[in-house]
Amino acid sequence: MGHLYQGRFKAILVDREAYLLEVCRYVELNPVRAGMVTAPQEWAWSSYRAHAGLAPLLPWLDTLGLYGYLLGRDAEEPADHRLAARRYAALVAEGHGVDLWGQGLNRQIYLGDDEFVTQMQDKADASAKRNCSVPKAQRVAPKTLAQWLRVGGSREQALHSAHVESGITMTALAAEIGLTVARVSQLIAREEAKKNNDNELVVRVTRRSATESN
Repeated sequence: MGHLYQGRFKAILVDREAYLLEVCRYVELNPVRAGMVTAPQEWAWSSYRAHAGLAPLLPWLDTLGLYGYLLGRDAEEPADHRLAARRYAALVAEGHGVDLWGQGLNRQIYLGDDEFVTQMQDKADASAKRNCSVPKAQRVAPKTLAQWLRVGGSREQALHSAHVESGITMTALAAEIGLTVARVSQLIAREEAKKNNDNELVVRVTRRSATESN
């Protein structure tokens, strides 16, 4: 990450569960690394002051979602906000000298482990196959959250499908269902973990069946 016109545009896929806080910390410390300020709170255009409790929360900045990651639950009370802000300030203070890209960058475009890379590639392959196999004129608009809820299953399944299959952002889902972004993220992550566990179980059963048949 550099200034606006530094090199060609490059997008990095980030494993939200493993690296969200690391990326936030990296961005907050960018002005310090560049020698423009000596501390992150001195940079006027940073989100750090709001996140660290040094300035009021901004309506367009998902500070409460960030606090949810820091606490592992929704930050509902002022005491929660103060605790999460202290934790964030400590996290950023420990980030000087951390080589985020050297430690976490995988295959140049993924910030995550090999399992995360495989998951992202599988999703990309599945999306490409769907787009190629269905003529453009026959493609339908992605389902809304309300439609996913009517399909059946749990609320977690509907949120996961709306986010992964329909591409609806967590912020939009949170606003529609009346939850915080942090809570929506937790529910989607829980459903993702359940699906991964189910897939692993199928693989184990298939291998066992193949072994017994031989």
